[in-house]
Amino acid sequence: MKKFNRISISKSAASIIVLGFLATEFVAVAQEVEGGTEASTDAVEQTDPATDEQAKQLGVVYVTARKREEREIDVPVAISALPSVEIDQRGLTNLSEISTAIPELRIAENTIGYGGNLTMRGISSSTNTASVDQAVTVNIDGVPVSYAGVVKLGQFDLGQVEVLKGPQALFFGKNATGGIVSLTSAAPTEELDYRMRGEYEAEAAQYAGEAYISGPLSEGVRGRLAVRYSDSEGWLKNVVPDPSVKPGAIPPKNDKGPGIEEFLAKGSLVIEPSSAFTIKLNGGYSDTESTGNYMLSQRIYCPYGQAQGPFAYAGQDCKLNDITTQGDMPGSWASLDPRFPSDGVAYTKTKQQILVADVNYQVTDDISLNSITGFYNVNLDASDHVSNGAVPFVGFATSIEKTTYSQEFRLSNAASNRFTWMLGLFLQDDEYLEDQSTIIGVLRPKADFRITGDTLSPFVQLGFDLTEKLSLTGGVRYTEETKQQQIGTGQFEGLYPKEISFQNWSPEVTLSYALTPDANIYAAYKEAYKSGGFQTEHVAIPGALNAGTALDNSFKEENAEGFEVGAKAYLFDQTLRVSAAAYHFEYTDLQLSSFDSAIVANIIRNVGAATTEGVEMDFQYRPAALEGFSLNGAIAYNDATYDNYSPACYNGQTAALGCDIATDTSDLAGHHLPRAPEWSATLSGVYEGSLSAALDYRLNAGLQYSGEYEGNSDAIPNSEEDGYVSLDAGFAIMDKDKVWELAFIGRNLSDEYWVSSSYQVPVTGSDTTLSDIAATINRGRQLMVRLTYHPQ
Repeated sequence: MKKFNRISISKSAASIIVLGFLATEFVAVAQEVEGGTEASTDAVEQTDPATDEQAKQLGVVYVTARKREEREIDVPVAISALPSVEIDQRGLTNLSEISTAIPELRIAENTIGYGGNLTMRGISSSTNTASVDQAVTVNIDGVPVSYAGVVKLGQFDLGQVEVLKGPQALFFGKNATGGIVSLTSAAPTEELDYRMRGEYEAEAAQYAGEAYISGPLSEGVRGRLAVRYSDSEGWLKNVVPDPSVKPGAIPPKNDKGPGIEEFLAKGSLVIEPSSAFTIKLNGGYSDTESTGNYMLSQRIYCPYGQAQGPFAYAGQDCKLNDITTQGDMPGSWASLDPRFPSDGVAYTKTKQQILVADVNYQVTDDISLNSITGFYNVNLDASDHVSNGAVPFVGFATSIEKTTYSQEFRLSNAASNRFTWMLGLFLQDDEYLEDQSTIIGVLRPKADFRITGDTLSPFVQLGFDLTEKLSLTGGVRYTEETKQQQIGTGQFEGLYPKEISFQNWSPEVTLSYALTPDANIYAAYKEAYKSGGFQTEHVAIPGALNAGTALDNSFKEENAEGFEVGAKAYLFDQTLRVSAAAYHFEYTDLQLSSFDSAIVANIIRNVGAATTEGVEMDFQYRPAALEGFSLNGAIAYNDATYDNYSPACYNGQTAALGCDIATDTSDLAGHHLPRAPEWSATLSGVYEGSLSAALDYRLNAGLQYSGEYEGNSDAIPNSEEDGYVSLDAGFAIMDKDKVWELAFIGRNLSDEYWVSSSYQVPVTGSDTTLSDIAATINRGRQLMVRLTYHPQ
């Protein structure tokens, strides 16, 4: 690790002192209120989640951040956990919506149908190439998925969402340099339980219905089946002029979009042949079809007063709002490749499946064996065009199939031991296939990609209670990975690299101190690693290879190292949970993507280094004196900046604006990373009360704040987000037994639109003139009515 400068050392030391002081004071106050001051002799003893039902009723959250079920405050990791009840009450049905409840986590769909932005504390990956692994991995029932298209895998019927912030390599392996979003499906119930629900969202004319049934199937066997269907017209207005106004324009058949039809299904079985043997089987299926993803992108800034380029038109909207301009495609393109739509309407069709077999065997009273077998598959077909205007420009038709098999074994002793250990082995086999067909005027670049990979990754973790309160844990994970690629069917042999390999050691060490049974402080040092790989680009690579040009489309691994300190406590008879953390992590060999508007391509290279450091705090309060009321809040300060990065100058950038004319690069050292606001915060509350002898009600509200942030990795002026405040609110009435419920749910009631990612519009600007700026945006206001029937 490079030497910390004096300011960093001062910040970190101050954070440790402040966190320790705050934790001590919190505990002291809590003990005074509760009438006692003596420390318990079992301060570090783990609570048994199977027998601590009373604590669970008081709101104690259990997580699996260290592959064991533990109270959240006992885990020395910065975690945000969303229980199923909060997800349900707020109507959060996908990863993008879930991320709005957690500061520093940003998840959004991207223009490319297979892409998405997953960003944690400013750390993210390129999303314009489907083959790139993500820095923020989504872990579904124990199986890691580092493919950006998982953003399209709708989420419902969840038991809990855990967001682990910062590097998490020891327990979760590669591709966790930014963090982990861990999704746990709702478990089968001991008794028969079923629910039916229907909903309508007015702004997008979205209908949806879902249902589940759960309960015992036979002695020692429980099952659960859940399904969801939704259909929407879309929430964006698509404004395209008639060809008489703009020659070449193709007005869309749908003036709203993107229209989305989605079917989701989940099933699970829990089989317990004996008290020592448990088998959990989970499966998920998603079938989504939308009218294209480039509609999600719009011009947000036109430097010369109106949209530029041959594909724009006079008067085209150049503001961040709910108006986009995306014409249909010529039906004649279908004669060049049948995947282009004959009716000209863009589409993205995605099918995803995930299967998980989680087996636990209690070898002895003290030793347990866990095996998790995973299968993930995605099939995608998409056709759209890149213009941000009325006239079709670059058209593409893409087919992708990605299949991943994974196997993890873990052997561990009981957490109640003074000396604890865990041994693990992770194996993965991966295949990625992509078939691209592109139209650029009279050019027809086409290429097929096949990328395979295999991973071997053992790890060991050891823990020792130095005293009754002080614990030291540490471990290391080794990763050995190989990837191979084939482009085309042999015609490009010798023009590109065929194989790359990576080896990595990721150690971690943590010191934890239990002030009381309900208060802990910790300090941790961590390292992590993100896979390198091969870039697939639908324009640049096939064009170069067809011209006989040798190229290297590979990029190497990305690494992270640093430390985190934190404090957590339950106070006032477990009615208040507070936690705080400070961190400093350094990232090297960043895999950054820069858009080259001349060749309409995003090029990924290991070209930079960055540092993220900050402080975050969150709380949950359920006052005993006010039954039915709860309040949650979080605030985060994050300083995520480049240590060095010199991308190509943006269009129109002069020497006065920071361009080194001789090298055509600009120095972005000190600039903020994309999608990394310095300040972000959330605040939400729920109150449940009685309307009458027969009816109850619920009020809930949520506030999300984000400061300004860069919209892309190259810090192009006028492509940033200025910051926003978004408000959610809801009201529900239900009968006393909660058999039925009628809810009115409002999301983003302030109708704010913010930048998810931004870029220079193709074929606008030049060496001396600025380009127009386009951006993908979030969904605007949502007004939903929902009826639920749930017999108890």
